[in-house]
Amino acid sequence: MAENVTILVDTREQAPLDITAFPTERATLPVGDYGIAGFSDWTNPAFIIERKSLDDLVGSLTTGRERFMREVERLRQFRFHALVVEALEAEVSFHHYRSDATPQSILQSLAALQVRCDLHVLWCADAERTARCVERLVRQFVRGIEKDYRLIGRACDSQLAASLEEDMAGMPGAEVCV
Repeated sequence: MAENVTILVDTREQAPLDITAFPTERATLPVGDYGIAGFSDWTNPAFIIERKSLDDLVGSLTTGRERFMREVERLRQFRFHALVVEALEAEVSFHHYRSDATPQSILQSLAALQVRCDLHVLWCADAERTARCVERLVRQFVRGIEKDYRLIGRACDSQLAASLEEDMAGMPGAEVCV
């Protein structure tokens, strides 16, 4: 099934990552910047990734906080939701960004989002590493779906199988063996 996965790149993403492990397609996502076809819309809110540069992240946590918190609330509607940051955490600690906000306030805000909003925050250094991180997250999500399918096939639980079939709707080549 992994070979049938398409990563969706939001049409508003100005400098898309160079994703090489999966085909990509431009689409208007309801929130976030990267998703998976069949798993990243309001009919099946299962997987979404928001991408930020360091300066954008700092701006989102300071002057753009109200707007960003509304976006985080929308991200939370997805079973898996993550924030990938094109920077290292040490760059925050050493105040390598354009803002008067203290590193402590930025890191505490991120800690609060991780704990209170169950937001996965991943530090990825640069665009190349961010692309590989997105690919790894997609691969693991798909492996989880495949594992669930195998368990369903063995358990012959038709109600759960129907639910998984619904989750997999729209993913080419995906089928449940019940």
